[in-house]
Amino acid sequence: MSGKQSQVMGELSKFMQAFWVELPAAAANKILGKGDEHALDKAGWKAYDAFVSLANEATNQLYQDKTVGSVTGQAMETALRVQHIGNALTSAFFGNLWPSIGLPTASEFASLRTEIAAVRAELADALAPVEIEEEPVERGYTLTDDGVRIFADGRGLKEEDDDDAAA
Repeated sequence: MSGKQSQVMGELSKFMQAFWVELPAAAANKILGKGDEHALDKAGWKAYDAFVSLANEATNQLYQDKTVGSVTGQAMETALRVQHIGNALTSAFFGNLWPSIGLPTASEFASLRTEIAAVRAELADALAPVEIEEEPVERGYTLTDDGVRIFADGRGLKEEDDDDAAA
């Protein structure tokens, strides 16, 4: 145990030296205009590296402790059990609630999405330009009570207008 503590203490000593002695000295020298132009940057990076090494060593020592491992393991098992119970309760509650108030289920939503995708594909195919007598013909569509009427070059609109005039 003393070897582990001495490693952490060694890293702490390096950090204290870099942060509390070398960094302020470099800052003072820069303010006074003495010394190397990059000395403050070097001292800052040295303090940063010492802090990272200290944090790394302390974390390594913490995770090597069997007590921490067992507590962490038990906490993870408990969290997974609570999550499993929550999922079961949610499933039981909403599984019975959804049909009773008439909301659609996930499978009904999936089938609706499939139908919408099929209608989109059919409409895209119907609206694609068609070659008649070597000329591309644009297709269009109108919405009616019966569904969608697809026409090419305005054909179908005249028929609809004639039907409206006759009525």
